[in-house]
Amino acid sequence: MMTASNLGARITGWGFAVFTIGSICWSLVGFWSGQTHLVATNVFLTLVNLVGIWRWLGR
Repeated sequence: MMTASNLGARITGWGFAVFTIGSICWSLVGFWSGQTHLVATNVFLTLVNLVGIWRWLGR
């Protein structure tokens, strides 16, 4: 809801931060359980979310 509602740069940026935490956690779960596809997907999502953080909070 934080990113979809687009209530301003700060709220949208923090939405990406929440997504980043989630994708890092899922990457760890995938690593610990040996699910390489889960790791690969969430590493990519982490990169996308970091770009979102930079775009909305870092400028």
